[in-house]
Amino acid sequence: MAYLFRSGTNQGPSLNKGKRIDMRMFSLVLAVIVLVNVLAAQARPIEIEVGRGRNWTVVKLVDQAQDQLIKKGDLAGARKSVDAAIQADPSYWPALYIRAQILMEQHDYEAAVQDCERILKQDSTVVEAALLRARANFFLGRYPASMKEVEHCISILPRQDALARAYDTRALLRLYCPDTSIRNPQKAVADATTACKLMAWSDGELLDVLATAEAATGNFDAAIRHEQQAMTATKVREDEKKEYQKHLTLFQQHRGLAGTSR
Repeated sequence: MAYLFRSGTNQGPSLNKGKRIDMRMFSLVLAVIVLVNVLAAQARPIEIEVGRGRNWTVVKLVDQAQDQLIKKGDLAGARKSVDAAIQADPSYWPALYIRAQILMEQHDYEAAVQDCERILKQDSTVVEAALLRARANFFLGRYPASMKEVEHCISILPRQDALARAYDTRALLRLYCPDTSIRNPQKAVADATTACKLMAWSDGELLDVLATAEAATGNFDAAIRHEQQAMTATKVREDEKKEYQKHLTLFQQHRGLAGTSR
């Protein structure tokens, strides 16, 4: 998602990951047409085509920022590009979303929350921004607020890929949250299974989270099976395969990922 609830580690799914930046699930009406690859959910950026009235310079800056962040790992360069895009067009919310992702990588979670709130003021239906805000709130220790936001996203029944992301995020909360009223590996398995079903068992990242949850409950046979499936999923990157291989090795040794518990 590198992993979603523990920043600064590559041992397991982390709230901070978001695959560095995930533009796949954007739904921009009229001005922007988002081409979403559903089967590659939450791992790779989408391709954005711009319609009438959109500043092409801004779009190019956003595309440049994605390339700098994802392909080059250049946080400073990506931040410079996206800041220029926002200065030129403060209403272009994909730029705000990218900056929020960069801020998550830089551990500036409060600023990430603020960018997500700017997006949601423009369009309250942008589930990706709500889920990113939930992740930022997790790192800020606002666990009930984080869970409440994720559960709201699930309750409104967004489009299928966004709903899968919401279940996946709740699974991670239930795996890594230090609040015992939220932490529940068994329920994490149920949420992760639902997420995988919604994406037709084709998303490597969701399968990895399911395997992590299964290992946390001691079901290592299922964890091994689903981790192997994650490694052969559609469009899994080489760096992801290496990460999944590390998880698989642990599961084969009947060891869960750090931070999870039965």
